[in-house]
Formats: sequence, structure tokens, C-alpha cells
Amino acid sequence: MKDISKAFFHLKELPLRWGRSLSEIAGWALDGRLNIILPIGPVRCGDRAVAGIVRLPATDIARLFQADAAPDLIVSLFRVLPDDALEPLFVTEPAGGIEVRLQDLMLAADDVLEFEEVNGLLSLGRSSATRRGRSKGGRGRPPVYDWEDMLVDVLIDIAQNGLPKTQDAFVELILDWFNENRADGELPDESTARKRCNRIWWRLKERL
Repeated sequence: MKDISKAFFHLKELPLRWGRSLSEIAGWALDGRLNIILPIGPVRCGDRAVAGIVRLPATDIARLFQADAAPDLIVSLFRVLPDDALEPLFVTEPAGGIEVRLQDLMLAADDVLEFEEVNGLLSLGRSSATRRGRSKGGRGRPPVYDWEDMLVDVLIDIAQNGLPKTQDAFVELILDWFNENRADGELPDESTARKRCNRIWWRLKERL
């Protein structure tokens, strides 16, 4: 029987996997290098109902990362980022926010593997070479969007106007390009654009 790859990692798994402290990993999340996610039941954000897997602003749950935090510490979360949102939405119901514990926090497996490859961290699953080989030889669905043309135009924009100050602004620049250049009315969602271009953003940020 073939192994089924993981879809998610719990944040608490990563210190052992990477040989790094939780506080160091939390620092990467607070710096925007890692996207922390959480599955939630239905909540209200103003006039909108939100449920499913959402991203969390790491600064809103920073108390969970403190060295002296109790293992069962609960914090109330009042902002969430659904896949289709560029800015956090404020939770209005329940009035007390969403209760979050350290053991609830997760990361998408694709994000973890990408982060390992970019930063030379140990991957206990498959090596990056193996992942690349399977990707080339597999029967994955061909890309729908014109990522190469987008990247050329975005890099020209960056050369003229400078790198956006935040990753969210970089993703917004990408989505704006697709919105202006789409031929069939389709454009990638924010989550897809973020995952596809996460590595590019950090490489540009480190070099520019």
C-alpha cells in the first residue's frame, strides 16, 4: 500500500522535525515566514459567516509562544484570514472570540515542505530531489494560470517601483496582474497565489 502524504502538520511537531526551538519557529511565524492555520466551526465576521481552515495573524496568538506559558493556556482570537481575504476579518460572534490553544495550531504540509527546501531544514518525509522527480514524472494537472508572464511583469514593476513592503502587498500585486490580464474571467485565489509565490517573496526580500 502506498503511503498517503500528510496534509497538515501541527506546530508542536516542528521543533522535533527541524531541531529548532518552538520560540525560534514562532519567531518565523511572527515575521510572516510561516502561515499558521486553524480549522474553525462557523463564526460571524460582521455580516459574513466564516468556517473551515483559516490563517491566523501570528501576533494575535503570541502569548502561546512565550517560554513561561502554561501548557493549557487559552487565548481568545478575534481576527481570522479566510483563503479569499487579503486582510484579517474581525470575529463578532462569538463575542468572546475563538478559544485557541497551542496544540490547535497547524501548518499546511505543502508550506512546511517548501519552507524546508528554501531554508535547508531537515525534511523527514521525502528529499527535495525526490519531490522534484515525482513532480516531473507524475500526472499532475497542468497549470491553469500564466505564472511565467505574471512573474516577468511583476519583476519589471518591482525594478521600477521597488519591492512591496509586505508579503500581503506582494500577493495583492500578483492578483492585480491576473485581474488585469485574465482572458477567460478566471484568476487564482489568494491562497494559491501566496503558496505559489511564497519562495519568490522571501528570496527577493533577502536580496533586495
